[in-house]
Amino acid sequence: MKDTQQARPSVVYVDDEELARKYFARAAGSDYDVLLASGADDAMSILRREGARVAVLVTDFRMPDRRGDDLMRQVSEEYPHIVRILVTAYAENHALLEAVTSGGVFRILEKPLGVAIVREVLASAITAAALRRT
Repeated sequence: MKDTQQARPSVVYVDDEELARKYFARAAGSDYDVLLASGADDAMSILRREGARVAVLVTDFRMPDRRGDDLMRQVSEEYPHIVRILVTAYAENHALLEAVTSGGVFRILEKPLGVAIVREVLASAITAAALRRT
C-alpha cells in the first residue's frame, strides 16, 4: 500500500486561508499527495524536506507574509523541476504579468477554484512536470 501512495504525484498548495487549503485538497481528489502550506515560508520548509518528490506548486498570489510571485521566483531558482501555478482572486494585471515572466508560471487560476478546473490543470501540470524530469 505504501508503494501506491508514493506513486501519486505530490502537489504543494499554498494559501493563508485554511478553508481554501481544505477545499483545494478535496478538489484535487485522491489522485495526488497534497501537501498544504499556510504561507511562503511554510512552503519552503516543505520543499526543503520533500522537494525532490514534488511535481507541482500551486500558490495564492496575495498572502500576508510574502506574495506568491516572490515564492514562485524562489522555487524557480531552487527547484526548477517543479511546475508553478498561480492562484488569484484579484485582477492585478501588471503584477500577474511580472509573475509570469519572472517566476515561470505554468497557469494562472482565478478564485473561486472549481473542482473540474483544478483537476484539469493539475493533470496538465503533472504531464509538464514529467517532461521536465526526462
